[in-house]
Amino acid sequence: MSHLNNTEVLSEVLLGEANQLVQKLSKEQLIWLGGYLSGAGLNALKIAADTPKEIANAEVGLNGSSKVQTLKVLVGSHSGNGKGIAKKIQALAKSNNQKVELINMSDYKARQLKSEDNILFIVSTHGEGEPPAEAEELFRFLGSKRAGDLSHLNYAIIALGDSSYKLFCQTGLDFHERLQTHGAKPVLEPYLLDVDFKEHIDRIINEIFQGMGSSHVDKAPRVNAEVLASKEIFRAELVEKVLLNGRGSNKETYHVELDIEGSGFSYQPGDSIEVYAVNDELLVTAIIKHLSFVGDELVNYKEQKVSVKDLLLHHKEITLVTMPVLTNLSAFVDEPDLNRLLDNRDELANFLEGSDLLDVLSEFAFNLSPQNLADTLRSLPPRAYSIASSQAEVGDEVHLTIGAVRYFKNSRQHQGVCSTFLIDRVAIGDKVAVKIKPNEGFRLPSDKKDILLIGAGTGIAPYRSFIQERVANNGTGRNWLFFGDQHFETDFLYQSEWLKYRSKNEITRMDVAFSRDQDEKIYVQHRLLEKADDIYQWLKDGATVYVCGDRKKMAKDVQKAFVEILVQQGGLSSEQAEKQLLKYRKTGRYQEDVY
Repeated sequence: MSHLNNTEVLSEVLLGEANQLVQKLSKEQLIWLGGYLSGAGLNALKIAADTPKEIANAEVGLNGSSKVQTLKVLVGSHSGNGKGIAKKIQALAKSNNQKVELINMSDYKARQLKSEDNILFIVSTHGEGEPPAEAEELFRFLGSKRAGDLSHLNYAIIALGDSSYKLFCQTGLDFHERLQTHGAKPVLEPYLLDVDFKEHIDRIINEIFQGMGSSHVDKAPRVNAEVLASKEIFRAELVEKVLLNGRGSNKETYHVELDIEGSGFSYQPGDSIEVYAVNDELLVTAIIKHLSFVGDELVNYKEQKVSVKDLLLHHKEITLVTMPVLTNLSAFVDEPDLNRLLDNRDELANFLEGSDLLDVLSEFAFNLSPQNLADTLRSLPPRAYSIASSQAEVGDEVHLTIGAVRYFKNSRQHQGVCSTFLIDRVAIGDKVAVKIKPNEGFRLPSDKKDILLIGAGTGIAPYRSFIQERVANNGTGRNWLFFGDQHFETDFLYQSEWLKYRSKNEITRMDVAFSRDQDEKIYVQHRLLEKADDIYQWLKDGATVYVCGDRKKMAKDVQKAFVEILVQQGGLSSEQAEKQLLKYRKTGRYQEDVY
């Protein structure tokens, strides 16, 4: 796209004369002139750029046409980050008298693509490289012949993901490929945003507008990335920490309570809380020693000077290494084995699985300066945990259910950055930095509606908030809980609470699956199939289904179980059952919070 300034198009004299003419023209005459210039292959924006903004912006649309064109922003998001970006784009456009229409992908009629001029797609990647539920139908449409010729369509893509996963931003890349297959024209390469995207989003939004042809946005006010935060970060006091597993369990799961009095935070059942952890000092020390640093070397980080030790403790991701980070590190080593590894996606993913920065540095002989290290590593993102409490029940507290991440690799102990931070290194009375993270894709229906709650392990957390909320509100809808873990004796998380709710009929039904208590492993999906007839009746009665837990296996197996239930009980074909489940997902009657 061309971004010439006024003097590159017209001389100062001609520009002055053109502006005098524009000032004298009526609204109708400006529209006609824009059409004439557009037909002549000229861009009316270049002439009207210095006219009063309310006139120029009212009459000249995106890409310089005389007809006001609306930039449509189609959003397919799971956690809500995409919707936050879209709202900031809309706010910026409004401040420049431009038209931006935000549409959830699940509400967009895909056949309208044939009549569109400019679209910005904002889409996250869900699961193992899959589109989120609200993007599935549009994604499938673009993968079929029905999409037809889209050569008239200009588009840009903002893809959201987490580079610690193998298929980073895969859905956005797949959208890009499918759109091009049908002839659509990208005005910019897709933006692949990692978890630290807030540091870059203001620049990206302005580039999107310029790339889509809105050259007068060059002078627009910048978007402050921090505005995307739902609330200010608050230092919450840790007031309770209780081990939930019994003696002899293979697991280590803690109930943690944080005091948020004075924060002004409000949250809903289904929301998460982001915890800003501090890295393990022992790992930081080992990395510094391995690189032959002292630790007090100063480096530039976000327009300030910090020591290498402070950088690694508080600001950089060191408990895992992502593919982009390893690619950047490869510039500081002459290792043919590393280049070969980078060219083999599957082998690379296996190498990085469970590896921390020390593992990678020990494998290859990197020649890194302190500043090289600072410039290469990914920012340390907060870790999000499903909130296990209802504010209607606990007031100014947030309860969490946290599974400790610990494992051996390369003959030494490894651990998760945040779980062990809260469990091992934060004592009762200490404070931790937190922020509420809304989750609009995991919401309770009205108190009169029935709900099916399916969770395994720490996936039980949001259901504790759901039941507390419904009891506090005297909800009349039925609640059916399915819970799975390894052993009944040691891993029945919050057992006494569930039994209390069940005794009062506040949990209408409860089924459990403890996989290791018998020779044949039994999981929650097996319990679902055992109760297929009753589950189908609940679905017919309008129940909403919730799934929380492991995304790689559990969530997929539960989906398959529901497809089978719809086939068995509803007389549908497999294809019809999958379409019905997709309909439930689109309408919010099948919601997932998986990790």
